[in-house]
Amino acid sequence: MRLNVGVVFGGKSVEHEVSIISALQMVENMNKLKYNPITIYLSKENEFYYHKDMNKIDFFKDLNRVKLVSKKILFQKNHPSNEIHEIKNNRLKKLYPIDLVFLLVHGTTSEDGTLSAFFELLDMPYVGSGILSSAINQNKWKMKQILENNNIQSVSYIGFYESDYYNNKEHIIRKCEEIGYPLIIKPASLGSSVGITKCYDREGLNKAIITSLQYDVEIVVEKVILDLLELNCSALGDYSNLEVSSIEQVFQKDEILSYQDKYLRGKTKNSKGMESTNRELPAKINEKLRLEIETTAVNAIKIIGGSGVSRIDFLYDKSEGKLYLNEINTIPGSLAFYLWAAKGKEYKTLIDDLIVLALNKYRTKNTKISSYDTNLLSLPKNFNKGKISN
Repeated sequence: MRLNVGVVFGGKSVEHEVSIISALQMVENMNKLKYNPITIYLSKENEFYYHKDMNKIDFFKDLNRVKLVSKKILFQKNHPSNEIHEIKNNRLKKLYPIDLVFLLVHGTTSEDGTLSAFFELLDMPYVGSGILSSAINQNKWKMKQILENNNIQSVSYIGFYESDYYNNKEHIIRKCEEIGYPLIIKPASLGSSVGITKCYDREGLNKAIITSLQYDVEIVVEKVILDLLELNCSALGDYSNLEVSSIEQVFQKDEILSYQDKYLRGKTKNSKGMESTNRELPAKINEKLRLEIETTAVNAIKIIGGSGVSRIDFLYDKSEGKLYLNEINTIPGSLAFYLWAAKGKEYKTLIDDLIVLALNKYRTKNTKISSYDTNLLSLPKNFNKGKISN
């Protein structure tokens, strides 16, 4: 019997369209003998929709039309089954049972743990990292702080809030300049290189901060490595068992690897995504550096409690011979399948591994005690007078 897999994509994020591409690419590569993919679109207004043609990229050329012709749905937990229901004339109509939810969302209010929390609340199994790890990795500032406390280094940086900048601009600028130009300024919680700027002087720094503040209230400013290798790998699994993919070196067309580089320079309309970026795969690096990348990737995923497939981006300073972890993507574009293909793992097999991992994670979670049946509310009347003790 095939599993009904609800593939959720879209969301209220600047990476909305990228999510659609990732999801439909994954659906195309699913083993249809094992799985029945049910494509579920999450609009920018955070409403779920279903249509039988959502597995076609042309269906999404007009996002307003998508909402008009599709069925508005909601997820329903009818123990022990999970279902999606159509909302029509203020009534619910069952559409499909759902065995598993596959999260293919990117960015804030989705990849940041919001949707993980939603499906945890509904007690539905889902593919992807949990609430805490998703939230940590979405925020580059907090992620760097946690990893640094566990001896995984980032390039020199500072993080600050919007209010810090406007209340004490000179102090913030001075702290940035202590790192030394050139600098990279980025919103703390965005991805796909949105809102990122490189600057070389104070005027450019102020402009770059203002640009980033259009997207986020938290900002990260980092030192630029001049003699740089950008190296990425993927990790698959969870704390109990992690496998590392081939390592790639990414080549930039612009001063930073831009949104255009990542998604808009594929050779055909169906090749968009990180797999179309200029790269060397596998990267021509020495064995010592390869082992350091693999070890650091595994340790980082364990520290933040990641689960599923992640892409870990590294910066290597060739002149100093130092490796820095740049960021972790808990739901990478295209699921980083090209990094696994280079190691001999087909996209279909990667999808199988993720689904098995999610189902096992759900079963394990449900073997743990999560609540107590007590008589706490029937305690004596002095309970409300502060006389209860632990």
